Formats: sequence, structure tokens, C-alpha cells
Amino acid sequence: MAFNMNPYTQGGWSNQSGQQAWGTAPSIFGALPSLTTTPRSIQPDSVTFQFAQFNTTVLNCVVIGPQSRVAYRIVTEATTPSCTIWKDNESRNVAMVQWQNPTLEIRGVTPRQRVRDWLRLAPDQSTRHMEVRGVIYGWAPIDGFICLYQTQTSAPKVLARIARTPATVLLELTQEALQLNLLEPCIVATVLFVCGHNID
Repeated sequence: MAFNMNPYTQGGWSNQSGQQAWGTAPSIFGALPSLTTTPRSIQPDSVTFQFAQFNTTVLNCVVIGPQSRVAYRIVTEATTPSCTIWKDNESRNVAMVQWQNPTLEIRGVTPRQRVRDWLRLAPDQSTRHMEVRGVIYGWAPIDGFICLYQTQTSAPKVLARIARTPATVLLELTQEALQLNLLEPCIVATVLFVCGHNID
């Protein structure tokens, strides 16, 4: 498996700043191309989550899981646009990002820290490293997707991937990723990758 620079942006993964309207918001990895058809699954038993019902940006949307049920809500209050909260289907806070000097906290995953420390950009700008419960994972653009893989293995395999279609954003996780409790970190990372905010 080759992990290449993102071919959709000049000079590697760019770090655009400023929140923009959905449809024009840059990814912090550069432009994530829209797929014209629903992609084939990584594995037959993988699970896909759809980011839908955008209210201007991905920072106000719902995440639809299996059986078309709302699994998470992502809320950025109009009165406090400097803070985005991820809520589960029981309205419990799962994660929070404060956008002024971006800081992040994910319940049971990571204490409050700078987003750029949690999603560290590699020196060659080809990968972002994410630490979850002491394990380092890498996000890299591969074949039109942003893919997650475990970095500390001799043969990296894709555990999750993010895709964009004309109408939505998709996050697909393998059963192994779910067993490793990567769902909520991946939900948070997906939003950070496509929201258009500068995290560095």
C-alpha cells in the first residue's frame, strides 16, 4: 500500500484557515474529491456512518449510523461559534473543540489538548498521526479517500476511511476499528478534516 501526497492540492496537505460555507470549505488535508458513486466497502462487514442534514457547515449536522438511525449530533451554537460539541444519541457530550487556539477533549479518549498535538502533521506533510489510548494511528490520503491505519505494524492496513460525495461525507470503519474503540475518535477527526478550520 502506497501512502502518497494528496494529488488534489499543491504542496501537500494545506492548512486553510477560516470557517466557510459547506461546499466551499477546504479540508485541512487539501481538497477531498467528491466521489460520483457510493464506494465499495473496505470489508463486507464494515460499518458506514453518514454526515447529513448540514446546517451551513459540517459543524452543525447529524451522523447517521446503521439502520439509518441518528448516532451523533454535531452542534455549534449560533451564540458561541467558538465551540463545537459532539453529542451521542442520548445527548451526552462526547467531545468538544474550542476554536480559539484550537483545543480538543474527547471523553474517555484524550484529555484537553491542542488539536494540532492530537492530529500531528508529519514533517513531510504526508500523514497526520492520532494517538488513541496509547496507540498511534496515521491518517493519509489514498485513492481519493482519507484513510486510517495503525502505524506500529509491519503491514499497515486500512481501518477506516473518509469519503465525500456531492451531498454528504461518509466515514467507514472496519469491525477491527470498532473493536479498537475508534468510532468516536474517527467521528471527531472526520469533522476536523472537512470543516475548513485551521488546526495548526
